[in-house]
Amino acid sequence: MKLKLSWLCTGMALFLAGCGGQDVAGTANLSGQVSAVSAPTAVTHYAASRFLEQAAMGPSPASVAQVKAQGMQTWIASQMSMTPTKILTPVSMQNYDDQLDKPAGDRMRDFYYLNLFNTLIGGEDQLRIKTMWTLSNFLVISTRKVAEFGALEFFNMLQTNAFGQYGDLLKSLSRNPAMGSYLDNGQNTKWQLNENYGRELMQLFSVGLVQLNLDGTPKRDASGKILETYSQKDVIEITRALTGWNFVPNPTNLNTNRNWANYDKPMIGDTNRHDTGSKTFLGKTIPAGQSIEKDLDSLVEILVTHPNTAPFVSLRLIQGMTTSDPSPAYLQRVATVFRDTNGNLGKVITAILMDPEARTGDVYGKSPANFGRIKDPLLIYTSGFRGLGCKVAVRETNRPNQVISSRNQTPFNAYSVFNFYPPNHRTQGTNVLAPEQKMLNSMEFSSRMSFFNWAFQNETTLNEAGCDVATFKAAQAVSDEKLVDLMSERYFRGALSASVGKSFIDAHKNYWNRNQGLSLMGSMLDMAAVTPAFGVSK
Repeated sequence: MKLKLSWLCTGMALFLAGCGGQDVAGTANLSGQVSAVSAPTAVTHYAASRFLEQAAMGPSPASVAQVKAQGMQTWIASQMSMTPTKILTPVSMQNYDDQLDKPAGDRMRDFYYLNLFNTLIGGEDQLRIKTMWTLSNFLVISTRKVAEFGALEFFNMLQTNAFGQYGDLLKSLSRNPAMGSYLDNGQNTKWQLNENYGRELMQLFSVGLVQLNLDGTPKRDASGKILETYSQKDVIEITRALTGWNFVPNPTNLNTNRNWANYDKPMIGDTNRHDTGSKTFLGKTIPAGQSIEKDLDSLVEILVTHPNTAPFVSLRLIQGMTTSDPSPAYLQRVATVFRDTNGNLGKVITAILMDPEARTGDVYGKSPANFGRIKDPLLIYTSGFRGLGCKVAVRETNRPNQVISSRNQTPFNAYSVFNFYPPNHRTQGTNVLAPEQKMLNSMEFSSRMSFFNWAFQNETTLNEAGCDVATFKAAQAVSDEKLVDLMSERYFRGALSASVGKSFIDAHKNYWNRNQGLSLMGSMLDMAAVTPAFGVSK
């Protein structure tokens, strides 16, 4: 079946930029009758599924049942009380798998992908994992420069700090060896400054380039010119405050390839390499004579309490969780929580998810105009397998130490510190922020149109991953309509439009007539993955 990719890209953009909710009357159970949707008195299947698109790596049958039973607030509290999932340890990675003839780098890579994707799909602390993923999209490191082991330790660091104080996160970030390697702060000394980390710490991780009001709108001078947040002198001064951090030396009993053992311990301060003079940046002064640790505490306090940080960081978190283009009022409400709690991320995430603007769309057809976000390729991948009820990632048929992974977006693998897409990208022809749309190209759509069919070739590997193949096979055995109804429940919040559902069935009859069993399921899920209703979370 030949699809016009440019039309699909335009369709997703228009769906995101559309005027409010969908047509309620267009929803039908394909094996029954169209029914009106009334305002819920409890958490409906639709509302729970929508909530989990925002608060998890996609809804699963089990998580939908939990949210419906507990309610959203209780589910959030329960998730935040869970022990963070972490991926351990360096020794197990170094010696990973029984194929000892494989190069160490390949063993590291297999361990990395297997454990990372297992966690993204099957981790119980889904809210923490989604917050980690959101943070990682603006607190960026990349395995294009950092070893996979370092990326996993960076994952662990984000998991640990996901619901804590933002200042504590910035301190951990500044001492994290993966970040120290990626942005070169391990090379920053009083004799030879390296400005990379200091600049990005301000530009991307805290205050941003332009001065902001609490609602995220830019501040201007009397002539209407937008005011910049900092100068090159500020970059130099904060870089001076960050001098002297160094990697923990390698123990002699571990592989030293690519700074192996440096990644599992926070960087340590070297007084001899640290500039102890006074530093002034962003209008604040760090006094002379402080220790390297005290200088870090002081500069983080300056950044967290700067009036820009609350709206700047709140916008990035909102964009990753609920909507790419929040209203100024929504952003101000969240930024106020950030400011008043000194950056308590648990309270900020709760404010993002429970804000009226985020929850209005829980009633079908009532989503505010321009609300929502295009799903990242990774979220298409995780949502597909979580909707199937998989407990872990599905392994490759002929390579059991490797997993089927997302093709066009691997965590911690961006091409630059600016991530996979710029946070200020706007939909062409509109003024709507839609950063993720930058990844909607012909390669991405081509991948979506074949990925799940390819992944569903082996029922054994699906069953080994705990995927709920039996329920889908049982529905298919009844009729195509029953299978589409199940897909609507798992992937469209139970609200797949009658016209799109019919197109699935028509495609089966006209194009996939030789496809049965898992191949048909994969083909239908591929078609679902390129629809705006699945690809855009509104």
